[in-house]
Amino acid sequence: MTLLNRHAIKIKCDGSALLSQIVLWGEAVWWPKKSLMRFERLTEGEVKEGTRYRQSVLLPFAPSWDVEVSGLSKNSITRVFLNGMFSGSETISFLPTHFGFEVYYDMSYQVRGVLNRLLWRLFFRKLHDRNIEAILYNLKKYLENR
Repeated sequence: MTLLNRHAIKIKCDGSALLSQIVLWGEAVWWPKKSLMRFERLTEGEVKEGTRYRQSVLLPFAPSWDVEVSGLSKNSITRVFLNGMFSGSETISFLPTHFGFEVYYDMSYQVRGVLNRLLWRLFFRKLHDRNIEAILYNLKKYLENR
């Protein structure tokens, strides 16, 4: 069964600035300093379809996995999980509204393995949710204070 993990935030900013920052997800200057998620780009050059990253959770014995950009449009970026505890993808997208933009983080996923499912439910899901909320808040703060 595929699950959906969704977070959203409203941001008042320029759409092209927003796109440039969500493309830099994990690498941008606004990325929370205390984030438990680290992105290491494995592919040189600009971010485009095929760009690969190694994502690591910064805790002892925590998981890591590889992802690849599978889609990049004028209002979204999607990365697919290539290995590790998840199958599926994560997308950061935005839609215009009367006040600016609504930004969405959507992770469509399945957790691989019995132990990973247990750890996800008991521990990692709460950490993930707090981490994504902090990331979206920092993105908002950065773009609205430029």
